[in-house]
Amino acid sequence: MSISGTGYVKRSEFMVFADVASAATPEWELIGDKVEEMSLEMNPNVETVTDITGNTSTTLDRYEVQTSVSPMRAKKESKLFAILYDIVKEEKTLSDVERTFLCVNVFDKTGEDESATYAAWTQKGVIAVQSYGGNTQGLDIPFNIHWLSGKIHGTFNPTTKAFTAA
Repeated sequence: MSISGTGYVKRSEFMVFADVASAATPEWELIGDKVEEMSLEMNPNVETVTDITGNTSTTLDRYEVQTSVSPMRAKKESKLFAILYDIVKEEKTLSDVERTFLCVNVFDKTGEDESATYAAWTQKGVIAVQSYGGNTQGLDIPFNIHWLSGKIHGTFNPTTKAFTAA
């Protein structure tokens, strides 16, 4: 993969998709409609210790990555909304709220036009619905993704909507 050119990277060049398929073959739905800010909050676990001699050491031993998706406006045609609604309706927990997500970096590409592929990874995450309701603008169902370990790096082809593991 290759990052080329100059200038700032647009926020729209980092995309997060949810696998909304009910079968084994992934079906990717883009997350972000009406969402103005969405990040992978790294939440690093950093410990700083000063010993009795005055030496200070700092360790970073893990990340507890989380993404907040808010607002999440309910759209009848969205398969992701149907999944979120089912979580609320059935009060699902544990492995019933795990999904696979796809993170795509459009600024990191190989090839041109229909043959272009982008650096990407898939990763499991736990969906934690935060609330259900909202105001007069529509039904809102914001949720957090608590990312699990085990990224699988590869490429995403936007023409075929296929992820290929490295």
